Amino acid sequence: MDDDKQICYPYAFGRLDGSIQDLTIALEMDCIKEGIDIDDKVLKMLDERIARLRKVSVEESYDRH
Repeated sequence: MDDDKQICYPYAFGRLDGSIQDLTIALEMDCIKEGIDIDDKVLKMLDERIARLRKVSVEESYDRH
């Protein structure tokens, strides 16, 4: 990696956050495609966990600004 490059943390966070959301949607679609039954409660729990992780990430980012 070039020493002059700096990480753009807001951009990286946004990409990671979007990727995590995309992962959950892709998982649900893959399960449907493969005929795997997942209880809606599992997907809701996953969404809730992601929401908690997002909240903590945002709150901790205020402390480091």
